[in-house]
Amino acid sequence: MPAAHSFGPNSFLTISDVPRQWNNWLACQYETQTYCYEPLKIIDSSGNEQPAQGSLIPNTNCHGNGSPSSYNPEVINPLCDLTGAHWMEVGVGGAFTKTDLANTYRWKLRTGKIEPSVLMLGDTQQTVVGGDATTGWTLEIWAKPAVKAYLEGCYSASTCPKTSVARSSEIALAGYCRMLSIDSYSQSGVSVSTVELRSALRGTFIATNGISQSWKFSLDTFFVTAVSPHFLPPDSSGKSEITPGFVRVFLPKAYIILDRGYKSLSLVTPERVKLTVSGENATAKVTPTDHGILVDTGVTHFSAPNPEMMVLKADDSLTAVPPASVVPSAKPTLATLKKGKSKTLSSIAKPKASQRPKWTASGACRISGTRVVASKKSGTCKVTVRVLNTKKKYVVLKTVSYKVS
Repeated sequence: MPAAHSFGPNSFLTISDVPRQWNNWLACQYETQTYCYEPLKIIDSSGNEQPAQGSLIPNTNCHGNGSPSSYNPEVINPLCDLTGAHWMEVGVGGAFTKTDLANTYRWKLRTGKIEPSVLMLGDTQQTVVGGDATTGWTLEIWAKPAVKAYLEGCYSASTCPKTSVARSSEIALAGYCRMLSIDSYSQSGVSVSTVELRSALRGTFIATNGISQSWKFSLDTFFVTAVSPHFLPPDSSGKSEITPGFVRVFLPKAYIILDRGYKSLSLVTPERVKLTVSGENATAKVTPTDHGILVDTGVTHFSAPNPEMMVLKADDSLTAVPPASVVPSAKPTLATLKKGKSKTLSSIAKPKASQRPKWTASGACRISGTRVVASKKSGTCKVTVRVLNTKKKYVVLKTVSYKVS
């Protein structure tokens, strides 16, 4: 095999090499080659598998925040972090049509020392993680493309409300994969406290078609951000259809058995899953598979459902809390908050100090000390307070929405 980096920043790498940021990985040509992709296959609706046409190519590279801003190759393409600080872009580049929505695309990535902990990608059907950090990790993916609608500035419920109309849409297959780092004190939501928990979660995937999509994992809960314009672009008659949407979370068998304590996947019934969608309690659809459970959050459209999902531990009582295992959140009430003004958090809710309340704000306001401060621009905002329940789990105590004007 030619020398590493000899035909580009990420050419002919082995497990001993480190890929560089931003440059796409190449096709695997040698058995010992890593940080590359194996041939893409297409499986049609009848189950027939064949090689993909040359116009469709797996796209993968690793990077962190920011973007290249220098002509110095060492600055433009610094080495990738192999401990979880960076993520891998994952997808298939090329032109898809509506006919392709029925196809499943299968390919394998050789990710070297970057452990593929959690994948967030389109209409993912299945994944298989193989290898190890010594010989190199692999991630095999089965996924369908999905409709993605685009609108500038569409990042939240306030910037992408239920009246939002997409400027464009396409059928695409794109997302990213992260390695969970190990940090007992991290609040980042992309790290866990032990190697054992990371191993149990390895192979988790989140399927969604939001234009703005991300996830965090904290307090045994997946917080999924999935935002998209509510309506597709108008057709020739001026009518707009609602943007179809979905959010599904797959949790591996190891996590359910070893961490959650279930003796069988079939014991994870809908009432054992705590789920909120758009801030309201919801009932999940749980499907056991050979390798874990698939949790369908019930999302069918956008703008910003942003589900939060946790599988209760096997010994958690269902009688200590309501069926969804959360304190019922108050339905948002639309009050007015003047631009640039503030109000005390205690005027919204008065949780006990022993409940260790956590306040968050989104949209046109922010939390500053003991007050919520409105933006100087008009809009809407949502303030939520979460508290520890008797099971030492954070649950929503109250959510209030404001019109900033």
